[in-house]
Amino acid sequence: MKKTGNKLLIFSLILAQSLLAMVVGIAVLFDASGREIPVNVYAGGLDIGTKGYEEAVEAIEAHYGAKFGTQHILLKADDNQVYEIPFSSIEAVVDGEATLKQLMSIEGVEDIPRLISTYFGNQTTVLPPVIKFNDSKLRMKLIELSEIIYKSPSDAGIYYKDGLVEKVPDTPGVSLNVNKASELIRRQLSSDPFAEIDLRARNALDTVYADITMKDFDGIQVVLGEYSTSIKDPALEDSIENAVEWINGITLSPKANAAGDGEFSFVETIRSNAPDVFIDEGFCQVASTMYAALLNAGMPVENITRLPHNLTVDYIEPGLDAMVADDAYDLRFKNPFKNTVAIYAVKQGSVVTVAIAGNRDDKLEKSVIRTQTVQKSAPPVYYVENRDLAPGEKVVLDPGREGITVRVYRNNELISTDTYEAESSIVQIAPETAAPDEDGDTEKPGK
Repeated sequence: MKKTGNKLLIFSLILAQSLLAMVVGIAVLFDASGREIPVNVYAGGLDIGTKGYEEAVEAIEAHYGAKFGTQHILLKADDNQVYEIPFSSIEAVVDGEATLKQLMSIEGVEDIPRLISTYFGNQTTVLPPVIKFNDSKLRMKLIELSEIIYKSPSDAGIYYKDGLVEKVPDTPGVSLNVNKASELIRRQLSSDPFAEIDLRARNALDTVYADITMKDFDGIQVVLGEYSTSIKDPALEDSIENAVEWINGITLSPKANAAGDGEFSFVETIRSNAPDVFIDEGFCQVASTMYAALLNAGMPVENITRLPHNLTVDYIEPGLDAMVADDAYDLRFKNPFKNTVAIYAVKQGSVVTVAIAGNRDDKLEKSVIRTQTVQKSAPPVYYVENRDLAPGEKVVLDPGREGITVRVYRNNELISTDTYEAESSIVQIAPETAAPDEDGDTEKPGK
């Protein structure tokens, strides 16, 4: 075994000496031949075979100098669009001498067959041009390009439409990684500088993820309850549109936490969007629509804070209204569920709809809301004289509104009782005409 090992060692030394002698011989041959380039040798696409060394150096540098003066580095981005960086803008040049030195370079034993075939065979040898450039200027160009390539991500969306919750998936964006792109270009320039460079290779393009993704909406699956009202007064449309916009899309965390993320205040929401806006009846209509939607959604009444108007309103049934103002009048509620709930509001024409959405596990099998009027009171009448009226003639200027007491039930369970004041009616009568008193007798109105 020892003799065999010695023989292998001796053989290896002889082989190494032979290869070294061969390389030295090739170098001497190259020098003795007047430093002439062998046939079938190319610098990139330029044939430099049979040229003298200095002539080949000049030819290489002139050839690529002309190309670099008019051509560009080609970069393909994520959208398959090709972007260009002029070679001249990064001061790119080819080093002819460094390019030719590759003819004699031996990185390892595997290069020896290539060297032999170059000098003693007819095999074509292609030398990649050795390119030098200003790295700082390349990076500046890549930074400029990154602003063009950058595509911002789109957040996932969720909205209410025709009684359903519809979701729009998020779309990731893209940004250029300048460091990786620079390295990718450097690698490409060392082989084929004019080939198109795909920036997707080696992760030179980074994915930019959206802040809000579909996962954020996993818990919002169905509409728990909704309600719609009609706009009776066109003068309130602007405030209704504002209220709808400001409450739409608000989400409440499961069971009100210490941060208050599971609590909602109508007035605070309005004030956070418009500190100086006057809270008129348009805001009350949207709040009333929301209150009715909360009842339909099965929201426990102990989780809702709401006050009715003093008088009945014309856009929603008595017992379902909610008054909001800057003082104590507010509509508040807490999320009682183990899952997130969301508020959606839309205005289509003269119809306002508010929907409460959440997890299907929190949806009631049924939610039937009904109201019952248990007491009525006629409006008091206020008489005024009109000298243009004939004796016995009268004109009703305002019919007033009767006072009522109403009970609200959900699935036959009493949830509230509200009393609304009567509003006086105004009637014009002729002078000297007796007006009926509260007992039905007649009396003359005061002048």
